[in-house]
Amino acid sequence: MLNCELRDDIGSGAAHRIREKGHVPGVIYGHHFSNYPLELDSGEVRRVISENGENAIMDVKIDGSVYTAMIKEVQRDIIGGQITHIDLQQVSQTEKIHAYIPIIIAGKDNLDRDNVIQQQIRKIEVECYPNDVPQSISIDVSALMLGSSLKVANVEFGEEISILNRSDEIILTVSEAQKEIKDEEVEQEGFTAEQILDDRFIGNAELEEE
Repeated sequence: MLNCELRDDIGSGAAHRIREKGHVPGVIYGHHFSNYPLELDSGEVRRVISENGENAIMDVKIDGSVYTAMIKEVQRDIIGGQITHIDLQQVSQTEKIHAYIPIIIAGKDNLDRDNVIQQQIRKIEVECYPNDVPQSISIDVSALMLGSSLKVANVEFGEEISILNRSDEIILTVSEAQKEIKDEEVEQEGFTAEQILDDRFIGNAELEEE
């Protein structure tokens, strides 16, 4: 159970005052009622997320009334990581919902040390009933070789869950760590990878001639 209080004050100033009290401003919305601005205890919010993930479904108590709701969005401070705002969506157990499931990468320690994972998708969008929403999806990359890629089509869910992403979307690829270094150099220096390699080759050739 997550206890919430309705708040009358809205806007950035009101949200700042709520955070100064150690609370979190939020909102709950749904098909059957209008948006309600909320004030929540930050400790309770952290506990729910820690135990159930950022797409948790739980009972929410607002002024004596209890609703079933899902965490739809969590906003955090860029520097400190503190929760600054939370969106809740009222749900019905008899109606399907859309949810974003976090992807957890497992088996990275078993990859060759010269290989790195380039992850392009961090969440998969699904449609299912609230009780069927998974907390996360774990993907094992330990058997992937250099140059391999993993697509949405390779992810397996139960029949009760429909994946809404395109099946050909690439979740991650395995590439050389050296390529990552070259990319950083390209970004910092403003040159193409080909130009950097050419310059190094020319420089080495000149040294050999001397």
